[in-house]
Amino acid sequence: MKIGFYHSCYLHWDLPRTFEWAAKNGFHGIELHGGPRYEHINWTALANGQGCGEIIKLQEKYDVSLSGIMFGALPFLSSDSNERKRAVETIKTLLKAAANIGVPVVSTFTGRDPLLPVEDNLPLIAPVFTELAEFAERQNVKLAFENCPMYEFWPPVHNIAVSPALWHEIFDRVPSSALGLNIDPSHLVWQGIDYVQAVHDFKDKIVLAQAKDTELLPHIQRVEGMMTCKWWRHRIPGQGAVDWNRFVTALHDIGYNGMLSIEHEDPIWTGSDDKVEKGLLLAKRHLEMYA
Repeated sequence: MKIGFYHSCYLHWDLPRTFEWAAKNGFHGIELHGGPRYEHINWTALANGQGCGEIIKLQEKYDVSLSGIMFGALPFLSSDSNERKRAVETIKTLLKAAANIGVPVVSTFTGRDPLLPVEDNLPLIAPVFTELAEFAERQNVKLAFENCPMYEFWPPVHNIAVSPALWHEIFDRVPSSALGLNIDPSHLVWQGIDYVQAVHDFKDKIVLAQAKDTELLPHIQRVEGMMTCKWWRHRIPGQGAVDWNRFVTALHDIGYNGMLSIEHEDPIWTGSDDKVEKGLLLAKRHLEMYA
């Protein structure tokens, strides 16, 4: 299993600088942010076949692959038909771009209508994602759900693919081989979900694995309760509650041979490029014991 990183922590860097840094520091893959916050890629141009050669050459030059493209906050289940259409067209653009530059996975969230309970959002899944799964299959690219609940944001419009129970519901409604999971244990551990069992239960759906940790803060939970979501915070692997030996071993057990993509959202190792670099390298060193 090779180790890469999700480059949302270096969005101010252009692609050549990102690839050069990754190769210099022993990373094997980069998961790209596919939203407008990253200004160094024109996804529409790539989807139309323009400028693809430059990105393919960067992968070859540095021997660093693009493991995925991630853009989560899209309103697929909005009650506004124009917003739904925009979300669908955006992810289709990313899927076409991915196919053109050799990226195997595009990850997103499901979206949500915040005026409806989760149970009433489920019937909205099939009309949107059946079409998108068929489109992804034609591109020979996997479309994956990342499992971040985004509960600390209001309104909760981003995602319902947050737990094994809901993954079963979604995949039962859209039984496509093109639809999978970008699994991140950091979001499971604070929910009290068995992330090792989840790996085994969804072994045929895991197409990418993100590596982020979560530190539990019981001294805050005792005062503020669970509803504020302030009683946990994201950390780099090895500095939180995830047992990476067990998680990575489970990935080995199911035969996963894709990238382990570090997602750096650790507030301790943020604030400067030097601190972000230190955080990524500490995370990589910890994961290398198991990967």
